[in-house]
Amino acid sequence: MFWVGNFSSPWAVLAFLAGWSQRSWVWAACAGAGADIASVVGFYGQFLSLDPTRLGLPLSTNLMTVAATSLNGWFEFIAPWLVIALGAGVICGVLGRWWGRSRALIAGIAIAAPFIAEPWLWPIYNGYYKGPIVVWIAEIALGVVVAVWAVTSWRRARRSPTPSIA
Repeated sequence: MFWVGNFSSPWAVLAFLAGWSQRSWVWAACAGAGADIASVVGFYGQFLSLDPTRLGLPLSTNLMTVAATSLNGWFEFIAPWLVIALGAGVICGVLGRWWGRSRALIAGIAIAAPFIAEPWLWPIYNGYYKGPIVVWIAEIALGVVVAVWAVTSWRRARRSPTPSIA
């Protein structure tokens, strides 16, 4: 589960789906941002601790001080990821709304692209692959499935007659 949560592409899909479900562009952007921010908080929530020794505090430290110290350190740690989640969530939420409104091929492919690109970009960023290679292969396969779904849906939408307002 750690590696799936550590990929950026599933988080993009959550924001995309949140935006897709909205009726306005503003709410799509907000829903996408909220989905990605919630993902960051949920993923990194495991690093919160009320164990004073884990935080380098004496055992006699009161609970409020331990909680405040933990929360402060945790927030400093995740702050950059929250900023990224905010920006990516807004973009993916708007892409989801655009897809829901018009089945724009660019929006559909844009949500598949991270699944395909991330496995190739990770070693450039990190110098090597982290985790089992089968997970990376599965991510690429899922990206291909999402891309095929987007193209198929786009084609189907182009073929279906537009309802007339008469």
